[in-house]
Amino acid sequence: MKLVHSISLICMIITAQMAWAHGDELPTGARASVDHFSVYGQSDRYELSLYYPELKAKEEAHFLLFLADYFSNKAIDKATIQISIPGNSKIKFPVEAISPGVYEFHGAFPENKKYNLNVQINHPNGADLIGLNNIEVGALLPSETTDSQISNKKNSMPNWLIFIIGLSLGAVVMYIVSRRKNRALTVFFLCASAWFSNTQWNPLSAHGDEDHSGGASGNSFGKTVSMPKETQFLFEVYTDPLSVGDYSVATTMYGTVLPSSEGLGNVIATQNGRLLKLNVKVGQMVKAGQTLAVLQQIISTPDQVNITANNSGLDLQIETARTKVETTKRELDRLKKIEDIAAAKEVQAAEAAYKMALVELQTLEKKSNQANTNANNRIVNLSAPISGVVGQFSLSAGAEVVAGQSLFVVTNLSKVYVEAQVFDKDLPAIKATNKFTVLCSSNEHKSAEVRLISQAQSMNSGNQSQKVLFEMDNPGGDFKIGEFVSVKALAASISRQIAVPNSAITEINGKAAIFYKRDPEFFEMTYVKTGEDDGTHTIVSNSILEGKRIVTNGTYEVKMIYLNQ
Repeated sequence: MKLVHSISLICMIITAQMAWAHGDELPTGARASVDHFSVYGQSDRYELSLYYPELKAKEEAHFLLFLADYFSNKAIDKATIQISIPGNSKIKFPVEAISPGVYEFHGAFPENKKYNLNVQINHPNGADLIGLNNIEVGALLPSETTDSQISNKKNSMPNWLIFIIGLSLGAVVMYIVSRRKNRALTVFFLCASAWFSNTQWNPLSAHGDEDHSGGASGNSFGKTVSMPKETQFLFEVYTDPLSVGDYSVATTMYGTVLPSSEGLGNVIATQNGRLLKLNVKVGQMVKAGQTLAVLQQIISTPDQVNITANNSGLDLQIETARTKVETTKRELDRLKKIEDIAAAKEVQAAEAAYKMALVELQTLEKKSNQANTNANNRIVNLSAPISGVVGQFSLSAGAEVVAGQSLFVVTNLSKVYVEAQVFDKDLPAIKATNKFTVLCSSNEHKSAEVRLISQAQSMNSGNQSQKVLFEMDNPGGDFKIGEFVSVKALAASISRQIAVPNSAITEINGKAAIFYKRDPEFFEMTYVKTGEDDGTHTIVSNSILEGKRIVTNGTYEVKMIYLNQ
């Protein structure tokens, strides 16, 4: 019984000590920082944050208004806003947009008192009316000096006096209620409680870095992080309401990204030659059929001599044939003029001679044209086989190449294959699933447009896994050839679970953690126990998250501010 009395007295003294130190809360609905006051308002559609300086009656001041979507926390741009004072239609505040989600206005209040504002919002997302309350005209911003003075006034009783009063009062009470044999124990407990409750002797009980207005703790052991609205907009901190939903169990496999059948084009030198011209650069986008380079065939000296000799002999034969054609044609024309007196046999013979000479000339000219064509074929245009991006090459104009040498590689990543390694235990999940997801190893990008195009046709000799081929749309080119990825096979059956987007989960002190939004400028951190991962969402066991607006984008930035506050 005596022990109970002692413990009760300890609690009374500690409570009294805390009561002296307390009392620095801000008025309801308003917060103050070093350079501005903040008030907030919200509906089921929008969230408002108003910043304003110290206000004096009849003096114009500058106000900043931040407008965000209530659920997603995204900045609301291009809204039409009208601000008025209830019951006073004479005072108007013209509002001007200065950046997405940020608006400003100027105005003055007639007297020093608390005002409420009505904010009328018109936007394609819907119209709304939100109140901003307790805007106090005449209030002063806190400072280190005023805070110290207020603290001294509220706690003007010296610590040693508190200790003496508590010790004396406790000693009298406990001396009366205790028996003689327990007086020494009672006094011991009383001294111990007074010593531990004194803020000068026990620094752990001092709350010098706390924000009793609902703000963040001043050390990394707290779970609250303060982030101004303008910072949230800058870092694109987005939220998403969390609720129990459908969840599909996923089977995880590992694979590698491969080029599709039409996603990799290799340009090969068709003959020994020299590059006369390069028309592309590394990384350039080209279309199918576009000329990448011009190649000239290199001919040896003996071949060049033979070609020159053959061309010279052929040219001489053509000239002879032309002369013969002209001669036979003149003879035929002469005989036709005297056809009445000339013998018919002579005319026929001349006509036959002319035709034979003409055929001989045409044959020689055709042969010459063929020779010229062969000569021209020494110049080859190297074209892109597919549309895509030219890969790395180390060629320049004038470089000599050999037949069969790979000169250019053109890659098209709009569609790729994924070769996954599947073990026997996972084959049933593959056969029973028609929905697959592919994620990169760092979870920075993923794709849900994945199609199974080939069941296992071969085995991996190293680990005896089977190779299953998937086709994936990759319009942004996020997945690269040779990249290691994870393939998630989502089961057809679903269950009701609390599952959060993977982007919401971070790691703090070696534990999985999530940030959720407590109010417009404060976030809470909570540790969670994670379960199965379907590639996009992970099951968590923390039921307090249900209905909370958790951070799904900008998680890293919130974490950094949390760790550095």
